[in-house]
Amino acid sequence: MIWLDMCLIAIVFMGVIVLGNNRLRTTIQLFAAQSFLLCLVPIMILPGFHAGILALETFVLKVVLMPLVFFWAIRHVSIRREGQPLISYGHTLLLGGVLIAGSFLISARLDLPVKISSNLLVPCAFSVIMIGFLLLVTRFKAITQIIGYLVMENGIFLFALLLLEKTPLLVEMGILLDIFVGVLIMGVIVNQINQEFGSASTVNLVNLKE
Repeated sequence: MIWLDMCLIAIVFMGVIVLGNNRLRTTIQLFAAQSFLLCLVPIMILPGFHAGILALETFVLKVVLMPLVFFWAIRHVSIRREGQPLISYGHTLLLGGVLIAGSFLISARLDLPVKISSNLLVPCAFSVIMIGFLLLVTRFKAITQIIGYLVMENGIFLFALLLLEKTPLLVEMGILLDIFVGVLIMGVIVNQINQEFGSASTVNLVNLKE
């Protein structure tokens, strides 16, 4: 399973690059690349019809449709960079490294009742969740926060693959559909924030009054 391990490491590595990046277009491209590798993981773990359909729906939603929505949003609101985050990029990368190390330490202590295809699956899943959470809470632009949420969901997706053989396909499709609808709604919110305040920063939300 060396290819699976390499794929999991690459997924985490792309998340780390996102933490140190401030260009929104590059961030979207990295998310799409991470999601592309993500859709290969089910096929590597359990080749078959179920895994193939799961990979296909992940590819269509996260690699094609969602990036298109994000590219439309940054063109529409005319923003190119994230700006200064809550924590500097250097400190964010350092904190990300600490969280990744913590994820591996915690995973080593877990006693899972199911057979694991790769020893890196659980720690990489936790690492991606932590990276997404860090991106979500340290950025101000709504688009970057949405991407942070989706990166977190990629980590949850990885962890759910532990039960790939018993996970109902319709449930997985429903989850991904909910995510896509949520992104569409957030795209509308980003547009409205920009029209009202001339900026897509969520800091402006504190100025809203009833």
